[in-house]
Amino acid sequence: MRVHLFGAASSPGCSNFGLKHLASQGHGRFSEESIKFIQRSFYVDDGLISVCSPAEAIHLVEESRALCRTGNLRLHKFVSNDKEVIAAIPLAERAQAKDLDMALGDLHIERALGVQWCVEADEFQFRVVVKENPLTRRGVLSTVASVYDPLGFVAPFILVGKQILQMLCRDKVGWDEDLPEHILPQWESWLKDLPHLAALKIPRSYLPSSFGKVRRYELHNFSDASLNGYGACSYLRAISETGQISCSLVMGKARVAPTKQTTIPRLELSSAVTSVRNGDFVKRELEIENLQECFWTDSKVVLGYVNNDAKRFHTFVANRIQRIKSSTNPEQWRHVSSENNPADCASRGLSAVQLKESNWLKGPNFLWQSNLPPEEQMVGEVEATDPELRKTHVHTVRTKEVNTMANHLIKFSDWSRAVRAVARLQRFVREFKGLQTRTNEATSLEERREAEVFIIKLVQEEAFAEDIHKIKSQKVHTLNKRNKLHQLNAFLDKENVLRVGGRLSQSALHHDVKHPAILPKKSHVSALLVKHHHERVYHQGRGMTMNELRANGIWILGCGNVVSSHIYKCVQCRRYRRTTEVQQMADLPEERTETSPPFTYCGLDCFGPFIVKEGRKELKRYGLLFTCLCSRAVHIETLDDLTTDAFINALRTFVAIRGPVRQLRCDQGTNFMGAKRVFSELLKGMDQERQRAIGCEFVMNVPSASHMGGVWERQIRTIRSILTTMLDKSASRLDTTTLRTFLYETMAIINSRPLSVEHLNDPTGPEPLTPNHILTMKSSIILPPPGQFCKEDLYLCKRWKRVQFLANEFWRRWKQEYLLNLQQRQKWQRTSRNSQVDDIVILKDDSSPRNEWKLARVIEAHPSADGMVRKLKLLISDTTLDKGKPHTRLVYLERPIHKHDDAGLYKCDITDRQGRWTIKWNLTVSSEPEDTSKEISPLRSFLYILTAVTGLLLSVLTSAVCLYRKSWTQTPNQDQESRALSYAQFSVQFGRESIQVAPPAPSQSCAEYKMQPRQRESVHLEAQFNPAKHEVQYKAE
Repeated sequence: MRVHLFGAASSPGCSNFGLKHLASQGHGRFSEESIKFIQRSFYVDDGLISVCSPAEAIHLVEESRALCRTGNLRLHKFVSNDKEVIAAIPLAERAQAKDLDMALGDLHIERALGVQWCVEADEFQFRVVVKENPLTRRGVLSTVASVYDPLGFVAPFILVGKQILQMLCRDKVGWDEDLPEHILPQWESWLKDLPHLAALKIPRSYLPSSFGKVRRYELHNFSDASLNGYGACSYLRAISETGQISCSLVMGKARVAPTKQTTIPRLELSSAVTSVRNGDFVKRELEIENLQECFWTDSKVVLGYVNNDAKRFHTFVANRIQRIKSSTNPEQWRHVSSENNPADCASRGLSAVQLKESNWLKGPNFLWQSNLPPEEQMVGEVEATDPELRKTHVHTVRTKEVNTMANHLIKFSDWSRAVRAVARLQRFVREFKGLQTRTNEATSLEERREAEVFIIKLVQEEAFAEDIHKIKSQKVHTLNKRNKLHQLNAFLDKENVLRVGGRLSQSALHHDVKHPAILPKKSHVSALLVKHHHERVYHQGRGMTMNELRANGIWILGCGNVVSSHIYKCVQCRRYRRTTEVQQMADLPEERTETSPPFTYCGLDCFGPFIVKEGRKELKRYGLLFTCLCSRAVHIETLDDLTTDAFINALRTFVAIRGPVRQLRCDQGTNFMGAKRVFSELLKGMDQERQRAIGCEFVMNVPSASHMGGVWERQIRTIRSILTTMLDKSASRLDTTTLRTFLYETMAIINSRPLSVEHLNDPTGPEPLTPNHILTMKSSIILPPPGQFCKEDLYLCKRWKRVQFLANEFWRRWKQEYLLNLQQRQKWQRTSRNSQVDDIVILKDDSSPRNEWKLARVIEAHPSADGMVRKLKLLISDTTLDKGKPHTRLVYLERPIHKHDDAGLYKCDITDRQGRWTIKWNLTVSSEPEDTSKEISPLRSFLYILTAVTGLLLSVLTSAVCLYRKSWTQTPNQDQESRALSYAQFSVQFGRESIQVAPPAPSQSCAEYKMQPRQRESVHLEAQFNPAKHEVQYKAE
């Protein structure tokens, strides 16, 4: 390839590779300094380097140009602060002055990586040209980002601008909104101070020209934090052979504190981590040999954390302490007072004038002295009340640990890998014994078969040890008839593998198929085999998986349950076969059960379109349905289109006819969402009392959840059935007025429908209750009146008494005949597991096949009033569904693993009885409180408690008996006793004195146990003796 594209995404990487490859070919022909200059000192096409003398600089320029010419590259545009070096460079190869600043003198200004370098004065300067940006959040961001300061020379000044930008973000000010009045003065003050940065001059060289030979370099890193921000700064301190001292700022960092409020110790710890990262970066880039490094902080809490080795912390603090200790030693950390800490400038922010007068650029005064201040013992102890401490309680019981070869197979999650590992292990044993020559070839078929037989024998010897012994002793008849091996007529073959006898010994099948190997139900090897053969049949059902196992010579006891359990947990099978989740039908909301005026609580939706004619034009018209959630009455309006304006006009018409509405329930249609936004903006300027008086609450259902609006969705179907009949013969002559008339007639028909059907076939029963009874008060119901209204009020001339009687009669019958019919759940009767955050699901999509349904992760779960989750917020391919999804559209794949800390107390009661000791061990365990929204049924709770208590009593009794037998052999004159207790991989070794001599003093011992695979952790136990109760308590700190 001879040509490379200019401007491609890969162009910078390819160019850098070509330049470094050219330099690597110069070994032997050019000096190492020139090669290192090209390989290490170039950033894209700019090379920056500093040498000790003009002669070295001239030699480096000549060699580097010659090296680049070997690859047909021209190295030019040289700039130097030394006139002798410039004179040695041809005029055509020099860089031209890009800028002249008359206010500062005729000094050449060159930009090195965006930083302005005054060449003749050899200083860095800042000249910021303030553009006319708008006084908006976007303008603030543009101005703050225009100050390019990669090394953090003016980081405290930029921090003030960042804090102003953070305030705008915290107040949720729009990108193009004007700055609030309380922030505008701060921003204008910062803008006025911005040109003052030109007065700052930072020497490019860390050392003055007359400094002499350096005897020792030191790197001092400072860190500090406040509520507004945190930062760090690094200083290079040099000591010459004559005793001169120079100190220069190398790098600074200043960051705003997180918007989420946190504690000062956590911010101090974050600043310490920033200081460590700065130190690592500076030390790597400076490449100074034997560079001594020191870290300074004014926080005693951070020093206590760094010097702690015994206590454990929460994840936030533990991770940052681990980062600090990975690069530094506790001996490198020292305390500095706040007034001498230059990092205090980076945590609070300074103006340009304050920055020039502070110790930010030169460092604290004690760094300029010949001797550093002596180390003070300022390391604070981590108190037991520190909220960052994670307390752990250790439970100890006696148990017998049995490590077998089969236990090591738990580390494998795939049968083929386990077989290959065992095969290689067996090959290594043979090679070690000299039975075969060493080879690195892949395992053969015969070796893998031997490994499979070896694994099966290991599992059988562990699970059926007693049965195998009886079979070898020719005592098969002694097997219990309930034993499944007795039913299988088990026998041992020539390889001592336990196999099924059965009735197929005379068949022509393979020996392993006629007599499959027997494996226990509860074995990791059995689970691996089921998984392996389930995948071989491409995730088919239980029957095909079991048949595949039998065809390959495997007989698992209780195989059907094992296979079914695996298929239930198989993620692939869940994805393609599991049904969607269904939660129990929710209780009726309060607005559907209280006696409120009609249309106080409504559900609404659009339907249509209907084609009407206006002259020769054919236009679309839509219907808007309002359904009263209480009385089930309906109201229909006509929409010219589905815009927000048309919906608002129809809503105003509805309110003018039916009265004010307190709540509207609907789906998330664009017209409904637009109306909600318009009403919210209009109500912003009103006081709260007026908002409550005229406000209308919109309640939006989640998408694809039409069952949440079943009250009004069912009425749309009724409307369509009526309109189909009415418009059958007049559809071609339909205009807007006729359509509106038809819709009103449909509304009258629907409002005349009976709400209950109990008395429809009873000629002597009361008139069926309909929504019109409360809307129009036209009823012939004559029943004993409730309250102070009587039957004669129907015939009075006073209209208000007639209306009141009919209204009360409607609500009485509504409660008796209609409301009670809603008591029973028609479907979704059972409760299911609530979705939790981080659940992995697939999202049902009716428009695509199942293998194309998208994977999603639950990031928010919104429980209903009864604690059941029916609405979720999902993350799909880095896109969040802010509108939510219903619970009924999901299929669970995986559930999150919720970790919890163990808790509990270990007690030992010691009693002296006639010269013999009785030791009673008790174990009490307490766990963290469960979420009340995840309660299980009382029967299941009782079963769980009964099982836990039974297992606990058995473990306590076993430990008590074993320890009592051991203590029986002890004499009361023994002064010291050593006893080992173990729980899983956790072991404790402690000692105590005889209680007959004196009460034992509190003792401490150290234990080691496994917290996670491949991690070990040390835990200190503290024993306390209570002579009044004869009780020893052990707690883990």
